[in-house]
Amino acid sequence: MKNGVVKVKQQVNQIADFDSFTIMGDPGCDGLGAEIMATFAKGLTATRSDFAVILGDIVAISEEVLYQRISEFINMIAPYPTYLVCGNHDTDYYQKYFGLKDYLLVNDRILFVVLDNSTRKFEEATLDFLQKSLKDYARDNIILMFHIPPPTGMTFNTVTAEEWEKVASVYRPYKEKIKYLLSGHVHTYFEDMVDGIRMIVSAGAGARLENINKPVDKMKAFHHVLRFFFDAAGVLKFEHITLDGKLYKKELSDRSLRKILQEAFQDECEAYVKYKLFAQDALEKGLGGTAKLLRAIAESEFYQARNHFNNLNYLNTVLNNLEDCQNNEDREIRQKYPGYLSLAEKKKHGLAKYTFFEALEAERVHKGLFEEAVKAAKSGKDIELAQYYTCSSCGFSVRGTELPTNCPICGAPIDKIFEVH
Repeated sequence: MKNGVVKVKQQVNQIADFDSFTIMGDPGCDGLGAEIMATFAKGLTATRSDFAVILGDIVAISEEVLYQRISEFINMIAPYPTYLVCGNHDTDYYQKYFGLKDYLLVNDRILFVVLDNSTRKFEEATLDFLQKSLKDYARDNIILMFHIPPPTGMTFNTVTAEEWEKVASVYRPYKEKIKYLLSGHVHTYFEDMVDGIRMIVSAGAGARLENINKPVDKMKAFHHVLRFFFDAAGVLKFEHITLDGKLYKKELSDRSLRKILQEAFQDECEAYVKYKLFAQDALEKGLGGTAKLLRAIAESEFYQARNHFNNLNYLNTVLNNLEDCQNNEDREIRQKYPGYLSLAEKKKHGLAKYTFFEALEAERVHKGLFEEAVKAAKSGKDIELAQYYTCSSCGFSVRGTELPTNCPICGAPIDKIFEVH
């Protein structure tokens, strides 16, 4: 079977024996922007599995072009056959691109039953399909998969108890064989027991994460996938794989593409800063409309830069990010700015010397702050939620409990120093 989207054309699908399969949920219901697709790409390539199942919400709205784009994306990136579950966002074009909404996958060891509850209901045809599937193909290992979870105290965002009872009344004769109930929809990760069966909600393949009724492990709730496998004793188990720190490397192995992405990122960063400064200048000259336009375009450039940033795998774990910041400040203190200052002095460029000096002094403080943060992160802790103030004249930042009366570097007055929120 080819890698990429499997368009399911028949309800009963025989599959080969496998070493493992991957589960992920809700890549697209927050839109198909490049930031989200960067997370989805990591999810698609995070494991070496034989196939994957995406637990719904492939797109955000019913526009056919979005189905085309996400199908092409999966076909280009997924290293294995990829099955889909219909989500509440996956409406008009689901069957055209992904096939049947109720189907099963089966081999000698396991039965997967995929059910459609995208309307928060299990239709009679779906319940009949479940009953026939369990009667004709029951195995010692059964997994039921659907998009919207059954009732649980973890969240109210479920099907109703009455609706779930329709399903439970069908599966109860086979309950001892059902190993997992899998769903997406709620953008987090948690486990619970439903009717004595282990239930997992996994919806961390791209969409923004959300809080639920009860506290969950934040690192597990972060973007993630699940890899299922049979252990040496033949027991069906799984591992939770966080996408924090995972790298999508395929495209960056193309050196010419990597260079282009780096240039694009630098260009967008430069445009963001320039447009913000142009906006400030326009506002000071009484041109409010022009200033607002420049700020709006600057924000656009920021998000474009972020998308290139994600593609370049610059975003990593919190510890790695902090170490990157610390190393950057250290390079500026030891190598860059001392050399820049020396050159400015030698050639008698007074203004350049002034800006380099102010930047160097600010970087010394930044390095110390980052060193504390790195130390805390290495021990698995956060730093104190403190107050920080930044001088809008020279860029000096300081931590403290009171707003400084003057900047200690450039002497700017209190009204040019702002608390960072």
